[in-house]
Amino acid sequence: MELQLRPMTNDIFAKYINKSIKKYANEHVKAGNWIKEDSLERAEKEFKKLLPEGLKTKKHYLFSVTHEKNNIGVLWVNIYINNNIKQAFIYDIELEEEYQGKGYSKQTMNLLDKHLKENDVDSVQLHVFAHNERAVSLYKKMGYKFTDFMMIKYL
Repeated sequence: MELQLRPMTNDIFAKYINKSIKKYANEHVKAGNWIKEDSLERAEKEFKKLLPEGLKTKKHYLFSVTHEKNNIGVLWVNIYINNNIKQAFIYDIELEEEYQGKGYSKQTMNLLDKHLKENDVDSVQLHVFAHNERAVSLYKKMGYKFTDFMMIKYL
């Protein structure tokens, strides 16, 4: 079950970005943050802002997660300096459905930790939608701590 993180190719990036924009828009609708009618446009704007140069955007690292040379998922992380501290932010981690719930996500996170330590990163953050209970559970197991809570009450 050995995984590797490999730099994402242009072909995989093109497929990833289209799928991810749609998923991101849907997640915001599901969370109650955006309305469906303009969610896709908002997601596209956010992605263009974050990745203005696509794969070549400085300080953003897009990886293919591979298992036995097969692409089984993606990982997108930004490494930056904040208050003279080298930090990282995970924008996305997603494995193909048939690889979920089998320990591959944990192994991917461990590979990322190794990569970040090798690059002298002091901390790593991420955002997770509250309705994604599987991801919340994984991140807690991996040692992530909550730093903020947003709550909503529908009337």
